[in-house]
Amino acid sequence: MGDLDAAKDWAERAHEEAERLDLPVQRASAMRSAAQIRLGLGDDRAAADLFMAAADESARSGGVFWEAFSLLFGASLLAADPGASRRGQAAWHRGRRLAVAGGCGMLTGLAEAVGPMVAAAADAPERRLAELTAREREIADLVADGLTSPAIAERLCLSRRTVETHLSRVYRKTGVSSRAALAGLMAGRTPKPSLSG
Repeated sequence: MGDLDAAKDWAERAHEEAERLDLPVQRASAMRSAAQIRLGLGDDRAAADLFMAAADESARSGGVFWEAFSLLFGASLLAADPGASRRGQAAWHRGRRLAVAGGCGMLTGLAEAVGPMVAAAADAPERRLAELTAREREIADLVADGLTSPAIAERLCLSRRTVETHLSRVYRKTGVSSRAALAGLMAGRTPKPSLSG
C-alpha cells in the first residue's frame, strides 16, 4: 500500500514470531516480505539475497512451492547484477525445474514470464563489453587481473592519466563504478547458456 515503514514493522514482527516458534516456512515467508521491502527501497541486491535465503529456508523445510517461488523472484534481480548473473541463471533454472516437476502451472507461468528478463540481463554484460574499444578492453582485462593504474600505464607505455581516462570510459560504457565490479564483469564474460529449458 506504499507504507514501507509499516510493512517493515510487520515483516520484522513476522520474522521474530517465526524465530520464536521455530517455524521455517513462516521464517521464509518473512524473508520474502523483507525482500519486497528492500525492493521498495531500491536495494535490489539485498532483495535478491533475501529471496535466495528464503529459497534455502524453504528447501530445508520441504516447501518446494515456496522454494521455486523465491528462486524465480530472486533470479531476475541476481541476473541483473554483473557479479551475480550466473547465480541468477542458476536460480531461474532450478525454480523452473521445481515448478515443472511439481506440475504447478502458476509457477511455470512465472518462470516463463521472468525467463526473458533473466536471459536479457545475462546477455547484458557481453553487450556492454562489446562497446569497448580494443584499448579499453585491454585495460579492463588488466584491471581484472588485479593491476593498478600505474602498473597498467607502465605495461602499456601510457601515462597514468591516459589509463584513468580510458578506465572512466570503461566504467561509463559498462555501467560499473568500481574496479571490483569491473573485475566481476570481466570474469563473467564467457558466453552464457540459453534459458530455453
